[in-house]
Amino acid sequence: MIKEIEIQELTLLCVQLVSRTLVELGQVKDEKHIVVLSQSLSNDLKEDFPNETFETIIHSFRRGVRDTDRFVLNVQTYYKWIKTHRQLIWNEASKEPERQDKRLKYRTRKNTGITSINKLIK
Repeated sequence: MIKEIEIQELTLLCVQLVSRTLVELGQVKDEKHIVVLSQSLSNDLKEDFPNETFETIIHSFRRGVRDTDRFVLNVQTYYKWIKTHRQLIWNEASKEPERQDKRLKYRTRKNTGITSINKLIK
C-alpha cells in the first residue's frame, strides 16, 4: 500500500515511473522537470491514493499511455489515469476473479501461496 511506503522511497519509485512514461509518450524533459513531477506524484499518492498499491499505479500509467489521446504527462493526465483505473477496479470488485476484466489479471492471488512453493521444493 502507498501509505506504507516512506516518502523518499516513493519519490524514487515515481522518478522511475515518470521517466519511463515520458519515454513511452515520446516526451523529453530535463532532470528538474522529472524531479518536480515525481515529487508532485508521490505527494498526491500519499494524500489522495494511500490505499492503492504502487503496482496499481504502474498499471494505471501503462493503460493511460496506451489509451490516451493526449501525449503529455502532467498532473491532470496522471490523475485521470489513476482515477480511471481505480474505477475499473471498483467496478470489477464484486465479480468472480475469472470473470473480471483481463486488465486486472495482475491483481490475482492464484498460485501465490505456500502450496506453490512446496511444489518447487520437492
